Parts: sequence; structure tokens; C-alpha cells
Amino acid sequence: MTERLLVAALCFWLGWPESVKPPLTPFQLQVKAKEESKSEVCKKKKKSNTVKELCKRWNKQQEVL
Repeated sequence: MTERLLVAALCFWLGWPESVKPPLTPFQLQVKAKEESKSEVCKKKKKSNTVKELCKRWNKQQEVL
């Protein structure tokens, strides 16, 4: 019983570990997947002119955020 009390006191004093993150929502997962696919397209060496323009737009959007 005292061990639990000590652990609780230490957690309160030191703070609970903040490394535990809540799971992503479906919308956040969708946004993350879109960003990853965009970055994969922009990483390729051979790009068409339209892809180059799209990558420039995406980079501008990222700078704004």
C-alpha cells in the first residue's frame, strides 16, 4: 500500500510521462497520408512540368502553415 502511495506521489511530483500520445483521428490520418504521398511524388527525380508546378504550390502552402 505504501509503495503505491510513493509511486503516486512521485508521478504527481515529477509529472506523468507525456510521451503517451492519443491516437490520430480518421481525418488526421487522411491528411497525413495525403502529405506523405505528395512528398513521395516531389522526391522523384524525373518530374513532368505539371508535377513541378504542383510541388511548388504545395511548398508554398507548407510555408504559410
